[in-house]
Amino acid sequence: MAYVEAFGSDEMDYRGEKIRLSKKYVDYDDYKNDPANLAASEIPRVEKLMTDAKVGPLFADWHDVARQLSNIKVPGYGMGSADDVVAVGREFAVRFMEIPQVAKERYFVLEKLEGGRFRLADDFVAPRDPGSAFARISSIRLADDRLIYADRNGRVVRETPVAR
Repeated sequence: MAYVEAFGSDEMDYRGEKIRLSKKYVDYDDYKNDPANLAASEIPRVEKLMTDAKVGPLFADWHDVARQLSNIKVPGYGMGSADDVVAVGREFAVRFMEIPQVAKERYFVLEKLEGGRFRLADDFVAPRDPGSAFARISSIRLADDRLIYADRNGRVVRETPVAR
């Protein structure tokens, strides 16, 4: 315990801000595996920093997408991908990331353009189903230049027009 007090850290840098942690951590894995690792008073601030962060709207290539999204992800929290959306002549990549300790995820839908470029087609926050391991968004399809998002029961939960 004396080692943690002497060498541990109870804050982290995130998007140019110092974020207080719930206690001191010496080891990243200990921090990452603690479900209550952020100070309770910091959770709304982290959510705002994460949801206010801008990306795109145009990306030079997939490396640019990955770099910009990684700059938003909170260390120790999840980031993943969903199935690509493929329709006649159009393709979209889907990425999402966990917003710490608020049962929400931020989604990014990126249209693949000619020459390996990408365009941000949609960027939104969706709640997770309370008490469920399932994400609220289970499937995405393109119909009549609209992205249609459905939950795992097939119920439409969001529609967004997308420009050509």
